[in-house]
Amino acid sequence: MPAEAPSLAIVLCTFKRPDLLRRALRSIKAQEAPAGGFGGVTIHVVDNSDEGDARAIVAEEARTSRWPMVWLEAHPANISVARNAGVKAGTEDFVAFVDDDQELEPGWLKALFDATAHSGADAWIGRVIGQFETPERATPTIRGLFSRELDAPSGLELFAFGPQKRGDISLATNNCVFRRATCLTDALVFDPAFGRGGGEDYDLFCRLQRRGRRFVWLPEAAAREFVPAARCDRAYMRRRAFAGGQAFAEAIARGGRSPALARWAIRAKACVQAALLALRLPIALSGDEPARADYSFRWAGVLGKLSFGEIHPLYQSGDQRRS
Repeated sequence: MPAEAPSLAIVLCTFKRPDLLRRALRSIKAQEAPAGGFGGVTIHVVDNSDEGDARAIVAEEARTSRWPMVWLEAHPANISVARNAGVKAGTEDFVAFVDDDQELEPGWLKALFDATAHSGADAWIGRVIGQFETPERATPTIRGLFSRELDAPSGLELFAFGPQKRGDISLATNNCVFRRATCLTDALVFDPAFGRGGGEDYDLFCRLQRRGRRFVWLPEAAAREFVPAARCDRAYMRRRAFAGGQAFAEAIARGGRSPALARWAIRAKACVQAALLALRLPIALSGDEPARADYSFRWAGVLGKLSFGEIHPLYQSGDQRRS
């Protein structure tokens, strides 16, 4: 008998962004089902708001969806809690994560099927094209943070940490797909400790890499991500960079035999980075505003690595989720 076709869950976590959510769901519904593709596709929309704002939108969009579309609620407002609810909602062979501020490009579903059918990898990382509301305010650092572009062939192996980690790409769950059997087996796949400051997805990639899991680049699966003007705000970006430095240090340190010792080693390296940044201060001051802004973001990230406190609660009231 022929093997049963694998199934796919698309998990979309949302928090109080109705217009963007509608656009995201419609881009999923517009995908063409590839011939001989997934045996089943289910869209799990996880509402992380207390009010359940997304329920009516999901019900409306589900009426014209060829695939089942399910509304789920997850409390409290914490992106890790929401992602975990989406993972636990089904038993599909593969789980894709899409953000509520993303719109999938045509051919996304076919690219996922082709990759999962012909590659033995454990996770596939798709391309993200940043769509900035105020592109003139987007510095090189901001563009790199809210986009995922890589001049490399499909199938290139990617790494979360270590000497093979690339500096021109970040591993995150916005537009990616995991093999459930090898990647999503922990009781808590995403750690809630990261859920208000970000980094829960990077922590997962670090854990998976330590277990020998493989991640590959899949540029054919592309998504456009809307970046509002507020996310180009310099103060916001410094807060985000600080929280990112904290999350990086926590995710790396907790995987060692002695997390406390590893955390001090990261602080020591951050001191060296701070010294090198200080030497570049005259160059930074002589540059234009975007260059000075990027310099301040790098400082914030280093200070986050040096921090002794808990991860800064970046995602509050209007911005609870990572993107």
